[in-house]
Amino acid sequence: MRVRLWLLGAALGLPVLPVGLGAQTLPVPTLPSAPEPTPSPEAPQMPPHAAAQPPEVLAPMRPRPWEYATGIGVRWDSNVSFLIPDGPSGLAVVPRGSLARVFWSPRGQLRAEAAGRWVGYADQDLRSRGYLDLSLDGRYSSTPSTNWRASATYALGHSDASQPLVAQGVLLQLVKTRTLTGGLGMSRRIGTRTSLRIDARIQRVEFDSPDLFDGASARGTIGLEHRLGSRSTAAIVYSLEEVLAGSAGGSYSMHFGSLQWTRVLSPRTALLLEGGASYTPDATRASLDRKQSFFGGASLNRQVRRASLIAFVRREVVPAFGVGASRLEVRAGLSAAIPMGRDWGLRMASTHVRPDSPAGSAQAYASADEASVALFRRLSGRLELSGDALYRRRGAASSLPSIEAFQAGLFLTLVSPSGRASEPDTGR
Repeated sequence: MRVRLWLLGAALGLPVLPVGLGAQTLPVPTLPSAPEPTPSPEAPQMPPHAAAQPPEVLAPMRPRPWEYATGIGVRWDSNVSFLIPDGPSGLAVVPRGSLARVFWSPRGQLRAEAAGRWVGYADQDLRSRGYLDLSLDGRYSSTPSTNWRASATYALGHSDASQPLVAQGVLLQLVKTRTLTGGLGMSRRIGTRTSLRIDARIQRVEFDSPDLFDGASARGTIGLEHRLGSRSTAAIVYSLEEVLAGSAGGSYSMHFGSLQWTRVLSPRTALLLEGGASYTPDATRASLDRKQSFFGGASLNRQVRRASLIAFVRREVVPAFGVGASRLEVRAGLSAAIPMGRDWGLRMASTHVRPDSPAGSAQAYASADEASVALFRRLSGRLELSGDALYRRRGAASSLPSIEAFQAGLFLTLVSPSGRASEPDTGR
């Protein structure tokens, strides 16, 4: 079973579709033009690009070969372990740093980055912990009509910062994790109005706990997109996902088919609608109530002056790593990046995940809510002061009570001349 899963990932790992197709998919419409370049807000489970971009957008200018950031801050956590409703709180010192090497050519770019941080509690040394993230991210235009994108990450950390768990809406108690993700994608124009998009992605999460099941999945997607006019585009998309649920139930397959319609409402507003169905032949092994389910949703991309806004609602079957099951869930979210003058900036993001039909493991089918906000100010050319906050809540399910936690931090960071705006560092 394990060999079967990774062979599927390798077989589908040639071309990839950057439309945001994965177990926790989120296709976001691309604006036709950006009068002023603004960093895209990065909401939980949101991919950096929603559609193929023309070669001239891939490398608008030569970046600096090295980027770095180093800083220190303090953070208060109302529920450190996230295990019981009234868990212990604590104040931590958080040193952090990152170093990136950027390789550039007129046709593409490769970024290699290492980042780490330590969360040290003065009065709860046993809960002190470290995080290490290694990542590669590249894009390349092989021809004027063909664009490629690839990424890979490996993270040593804990369950509060494992990106597949965040995207799945699975809020677990604090345990050590090892997370591996990888993707490779291609989009190719095959006519004046038609494009072919292909995507492959693998992800795996291992837990240092006998109470949680390691999880892995490999997913391949193919999509055919046709431009209906100057403002509308239609696409037909099919995905196949193989899920390995550890010792909880072996592996099983899931199929997804849908139609997408994108409408550019204005140069600063675009809407994407998707509707289709998912099919899981072995629904019992996946812990699903039925084999077929509605699959799809809507997403909005809006730019107001220099501010960027993304809103979405989505319904689909996703694996829930750690509990050895899949679940049908509705996800909704909102994210915004708001520059405020030359020196100030604000980022906000919120998501709500509600399982559609609770069954099986109570922990896997609890609802989840997360909301974060970060305010930062550039004090000088390379020095930045930032404050951030994060609220997390796992709803009650079966015999499990509702658990919530609040984190708030203040950081001082030295960044390279090309350093980017701060991201919330509350456990992410």
